[in-house]
Amino acid sequence: ELPSLRWSAVFRALRLMELAGEVLGGRFFDGVPGLQFMAPEAFRRLRRGLPEDRIFWLCAADPASICSLGLEGLEIDLPDRRAGNHLVFHGPRTVLVSEATGRRLRILVPPDHPAMDEYLVVLRHLLGRAVNPRRSLTVETINGEPAPGTDYAGALSRLFHTTRTHAALRLSRRV
Repeated sequence: ELPSLRWSAVFRALRLMELAGEVLGGRFFDGVPGLQFMAPEAFRRLRRGLPEDRIFWLCAADPASICSLGLEGLEIDLPDRRAGNHLVFHGPRTVLVSEATGRRLRILVPPDHPAMDEYLVVLRHLLGRAVNPRRSLTVETINGEPAPGTDYAGALSRLFHTTRTHAALRLSRRV
């Protein structure tokens, strides 16, 4: 990390922001050791309760990600904190884990789940983002099995132009 982004420098800045009322310091989440910080609006939102039906995704390397923190008691094995790894959540539940820019997928719902298309939005983002979109993604495994032979191949084919090989599914944007 850059010297200005090391925890000691960030911690000092957060404590000053806390004194100025810009952030709150405390213990907001069980199982996360040490002092935690959040914006006052985020704290108010948490007190109201988070929507159970919200679908969202984040990169495992995002500062909000808990990947590679070694937290105990999590219901899922999280991927390493790397830029090519992503997690998709439906409310508090993890529903999809993408590793190595989609090469390995863990999908934690059945292939016919009614929100499957929304869960796969992270792959659509990688192919269609405004900055540096991928030309294609190669999905080698889904839930530890070769991707072409899984029941999830149909869901991927609905959303993407899909080319099958014996070992992988190659996804690209539909034109």
